[in-house]
Amino acid sequence: MSSQPGWQPVNRSRVQLAEGFWKQWRKLVGEVTLSHELNQMRHQGHVDALDLDQRMHRGRKLEHDWYWGGSIFWDSDLAKWLEAAAGWLECGEDKGIDRQIDEIVAKFQKAQLPDGYVNSHILTWRPNHRFKNLRDLHELYCAGHLIEAAVVHNEATGKTNLLEIACRFADHLCSKFGTAQGQLRGYPGHPEIELALMRLYQLTRETRYLDLARFFIEERGRTPNYFDEEAVRRVDDRPFRPQHPGSPYAYMQAHEPIRQQRKVVGHAVRAMYLYSAVAELALELGDDELRRTCQDLWTDLVSTKLYITGGIGSDAENEGFTSDYDLPNEKAYAETCASIGLFFFGHRMLRFGPDRMYSDITELALYNNILSGIGLDGKTFFYDNPLSSRGDHHRVAWPWWCPCCPPNLARLITSLSGYLCSENANRLAFHQYINSDIQLRDNSLQLRTGFPFDGKSEITIRGPELREFTLVFRVPGWAGDVKAAVNGETVPPTLDRGYLHTTRSWKDGDRVTLDFEMPVRKHYARYEVSSDRGRVAITRGPLVYCLETADNGDRLDEIVLSTDAVFEHSTFSGIDELSRSEPGSHSARIPVATLSTAAIREKS
Repeated sequence: MSSQPGWQPVNRSRVQLAEGFWKQWRKLVGEVTLSHELNQMRHQGHVDALDLDQRMHRGRKLEHDWYWGGSIFWDSDLAKWLEAAAGWLECGEDKGIDRQIDEIVAKFQKAQLPDGYVNSHILTWRPNHRFKNLRDLHELYCAGHLIEAAVVHNEATGKTNLLEIACRFADHLCSKFGTAQGQLRGYPGHPEIELALMRLYQLTRETRYLDLARFFIEERGRTPNYFDEEAVRRVDDRPFRPQHPGSPYAYMQAHEPIRQQRKVVGHAVRAMYLYSAVAELALELGDDELRRTCQDLWTDLVSTKLYITGGIGSDAENEGFTSDYDLPNEKAYAETCASIGLFFFGHRMLRFGPDRMYSDITELALYNNILSGIGLDGKTFFYDNPLSSRGDHHRVAWPWWCPCCPPNLARLITSLSGYLCSENANRLAFHQYINSDIQLRDNSLQLRTGFPFDGKSEITIRGPELREFTLVFRVPGWAGDVKAAVNGETVPPTLDRGYLHTTRSWKDGDRVTLDFEMPVRKHYARYEVSSDRGRVAITRGPLVYCLETADNGDRLDEIVLSTDAVFEHSTFSGIDELSRSEPGSHSARIPVATLSTAAIREKS
């Protein structure tokens, strides 16, 4: 092992989004989406479930009079909402949201047992099943999201009520799991707790949380497999996912120890949450072997299993991966949560140092597969995001059976300011170009940009003291001509892993200007992707464009693109109108862009 200092994300509290594309999305989520989501969860029964009374579980009546009540993952949906709401409070005062958070936290407090355990489904419907089916029942997954919510809530508000619940629960897990006599050598069927424990450790610096995260990661996939052993103990002889390719436990990345894994397999969200935690652990321990494992898995993922939209996981049956280059368009699953997980994974890999191979992909996923998961009204959602449709795929107000994506998307958008840049000693790296004000030790920076529709950005240094430090700027892989200047003086675009490094003694008022040409690009898939043979994808900057019946009629399959097509683009900024409108009032709220070409024609 060789210890590495690592690049630390600049905390959300030091980065304020300024007016523009993403601040308006965050405003929409804060003022519309959060209330909509909580209302849906109240109606469905999430909130009442914490009263631990079966009569309060509304659930849904299904065919054959079978009643679905108290889902195994309801607590996780509430926890993600709590994290999203806390992120919104960090942006400014909202007494209504603050009261709603306190109400739900009080319910978690009341439901929590003296030993720290809390899970509304288990305690209401399966009180004798605590930690007896880690493979299926999502106990540790729910615990993880509760812990993550507590970390953000504490950082955003300074309150400790939710953090105290989370720490008591985490301490209970520390006592239950491990290699000591009487402890369980198990780990979650759905990874998430590992990432949460890493965040809790980073907040509290309590090493027991780091140790437990490491245990869950290192224990996973050992022989004999823990899931087989627990199934025997609960007298469960039902075959587990017998149709899954390879080992059935590849579905949950438990088919072999993590250090041996080189191919991305199984359920896409589970994989991304696990790999994100592994990257965090590798950096914390200075573990080069784990770091190389993450790099190999990333390479396999983006080389053989990535849609051009940043979507991952092509198959609905396992919500995940099949074979290399199996990337159908109409049947693409590309779950919103999976791309959010990909964003998290790439963000963690950037802690090893600025590298465009990670930040380009996180940008791609953010603007395309993730953002498509929510409608312009802030109240409709995609669970899966296919790349083509016959007109029968629509956003819904609530994916009731598994509403994981809406609050997951909300928590990312309200905390987006924490994913924009990172620092190391006297260096600051810009990974995403989003209008923002960034506070440093002695200085502050203002970033103003035309992204995602215009490649021009300007960074202004503010502060009274002269100090030498290095600014590091991502030069996107999609960029054409690149121009960079400091106070009007051209800076040679010499790149290191796709980033431009500029070191000088900065003074108040210094300006860095960046101009990344945004040419329209045509993309052709590898021959192995059979669904894309004879097809072309069109992108400009970070955006992937689509051909729609609204603009081109319903005979899209009869349209071809000339090889000598010349494109024009137009952008609706809508910022002035947007700032005056009510959230979600009309479809023109959020800036959109269009491409047009006279070279599109019908097949002859």
